Amino acid sequence: MKDRITELRDAFFSAVRAADTERAVLVTESYRQNENKSETMKKALALRHVMEHMTIAIHKNELIVGCHAQKVRSTPLFPEYAAGWISKQMDDFSTRPGDRFAITEEQKGQLRECLKYWEGRALDERVEACIPKELTRIIDFGVVYNASYSSKSPGHLVPNYEYLLNTGFEQMITICEEKLEALDLKKDDYIEKREFYLSCIEAMRAVILYAERFSKLAKELAEQEEDLQRRRELLEIAANCARVPAKPAQTYWEALQFLYFIQLSIQLEGNGLAISIGRMDKFLYPFYKANVENGSLTHESALELMECLYLKLSEIDKISSNESTAVNTGPAHGQTITVGGTLADGSDITNDVTILVLEADRRIALAQPDIAVRIHKNTSQRLIDEVTRNVKMGLNKVKIYNDELITEAVKRIGVQEKDAYNFSFLGCSEPVIDGKTNSWGNSGHINLSKCLELALNDGQCMITGRQMGPHTGDASLFTSIEDVKQAYREQVNYFTDILVKYDRVIDMCHKMYLRLPFCSAVIEGCIEKGEDFEVGGAEYNFASPLGVGPITVGDSLMALKKFVFEEKTLRMKEVLEALRTDFQGKEALRMMLKNRAPKYGNDLDEPDEMSNFAISVFCDALEGYKTARGGVFTAGIYYMTANVPNGKRTAATPNGRHAGEPLNDGGVSPTHGDDRLGATAIFKSAGKLCNVRAGHGSVLNQLLHPSIFKGEGCEHIFGEYVRSICDCGVWETQFNVVTKEDLMEARENPEKYRGLVVRVAGYSAFFTALGREVQDDIIDRTSLMEF
Repeated sequence: MKDRITELRDAFFSAVRAADTERAVLVTESYRQNENKSETMKKALALRHVMEHMTIAIHKNELIVGCHAQKVRSTPLFPEYAAGWISKQMDDFSTRPGDRFAITEEQKGQLRECLKYWEGRALDERVEACIPKELTRIIDFGVVYNASYSSKSPGHLVPNYEYLLNTGFEQMITICEEKLEALDLKKDDYIEKREFYLSCIEAMRAVILYAERFSKLAKELAEQEEDLQRRRELLEIAANCARVPAKPAQTYWEALQFLYFIQLSIQLEGNGLAISIGRMDKFLYPFYKANVENGSLTHESALELMECLYLKLSEIDKISSNESTAVNTGPAHGQTITVGGTLADGSDITNDVTILVLEADRRIALAQPDIAVRIHKNTSQRLIDEVTRNVKMGLNKVKIYNDELITEAVKRIGVQEKDAYNFSFLGCSEPVIDGKTNSWGNSGHINLSKCLELALNDGQCMITGRQMGPHTGDASLFTSIEDVKQAYREQVNYFTDILVKYDRVIDMCHKMYLRLPFCSAVIEGCIEKGEDFEVGGAEYNFASPLGVGPITVGDSLMALKKFVFEEKTLRMKEVLEALRTDFQGKEALRMMLKNRAPKYGNDLDEPDEMSNFAISVFCDALEGYKTARGGVFTAGIYYMTANVPNGKRTAATPNGRHAGEPLNDGGVSPTHGDDRLGATAIFKSAGKLCNVRAGHGSVLNQLLHPSIFKGEGCEHIFGEYVRSICDCGVWETQFNVVTKEDLMEARENPEKYRGLVVRVAGYSAFFTALGREVQDDIIDRTSLMEF
């Protein structure tokens, strides 16, 4: 690694994760000054105030510039979204189990002053005020929840980079002005569209102003710089920032700088997760190719610039509530770069930028950005070899996706044929059409394992005794596994309906109170329609609640089917009593359920079908529901670290799991220790699930011992295994190549392992930043796997 990148990387690690209150103060000032403006104009003017007055810096050695906060790894706060929990939880920032942030007493005082204005105005409090009491009562049970969207902007988007880089904001402002001029005063939506276009113009001008500030600063620094090489770099940075994003990018360097300004601006306008990069090898390659051919760019200089971008993306951080952090710790920000896949004519896309993305990731080895690789039957061997190199190194970053399955899946949820090839990924596993989608990925969770618990106890919680779900009958009187499955279906239908209602209220509050004019400018459809991103302006509008613990459900159903209804070696009443008492005095029964019942993950049709049933019930339950933006609901079977807190709220289950223990991790990963026939058997089991129906994806975590890459032909064998994702029908898979001993050592001595990155569940995180319970869960699932 070059000295520049080494120094930048060391500076990143030496910085402290800390809260930054400057944005909160500036946004509050702007809203106080503009109370007579429309909601969308308030948001645009607030962005303008931030971009004009926030502290900026160009750090030593940087080639890509921009500031998310005043210091590296500091994090802004968003009182307009989250005044309620910030007020209650700011004292916890530096002491909570995971994702800790330093915060001073002075900063707390600044926040308290800001929060006085936002009391009753912030999104989280507005959402709470709009939820009917009966709905609140059921949400409080914890079977369903949405700890993110009620206090964050939606995020979960990929900007329209291919268009933006080739157009520039000045031309886009002209388009908005022309549309503004063409509005019809006789139409009822005249005022709303007028405010929309004016706000988009204001927001884009704000970002141009922000870039110009960096251009000016770079010139000033160049005048003071004695090193000739650094002076030339600063002058080039000044020229880049004077041009982009106002005008189209002309060079590879300008394109990367343009991209980072867009990333920062979306992050500073709202606080949503999963603001992803999209198909970088598609939109960036023309700039790379042209500069290489004219001699202004070499592979090494292109790689260095890419590494600089990665380091800047790693600076972007989020402070979330304690509740949100419990299910999304790491940090898990989902800034995903997608490579591979096909072009519109079906040909393989693999090019030099595809390889550059993976090479930069090997050298930087940080948690961000995430790397998603699309695999299809004609994927270049060059790409397969590069993926294998990254996995072999134990970087634990690459996610592998099944191109053919996902193309079919996005069509099923309404994506047009012409767009279906052009998907990329954000967050954990959601496919979105680049530049056209408001996905609302991760829009809440439903604890499917808790639904099974309630199905076995007539809707009553086995831990608290509270009646949470509908009455579905005395399970001790059930005469077949079909009775159990029907009760489970009724509980899932009931709580899915609750979660959909909750999501729709949150969605409507976003529409009413916190528009996103800058985000609207960078997503296709919004300017064309004259509709904000939050209203439904994007071409495609979805919401994807997540189903947690389906494999725990499937394995539990299989155990009941075998021992209670087929072999009749156990009575249902006996099993239910054991579950209610967490197997107290019933260890032999627990071990029978755990060890003698067939389990998912071993290529056994019957248990695999039970897990498929658990997922398909959730997919069925979402059918027919519409979002408040006019799109559809679709399932996601991935859930970051939510298997841990959801497990805490779930009683013992018939697969032999103790009360309070984590549910199966990832999404469709086998229960820890229950997969006994190796990675290929897991792939075959996962491929039997209704993956195409879960339109926002499923996550399969796999843990590989480093020894699998020792021996003749091992890399070729692994590469063929990667290709088999298409043959097996698996949606996504990802790897942790690490030993249990290494993780245990890192848990006890975090300072020695600050750069250890692990895959958690669809995203990567620094292992030492995770809470102890999540660390323990990852250690528990780490074992030797063979092909």
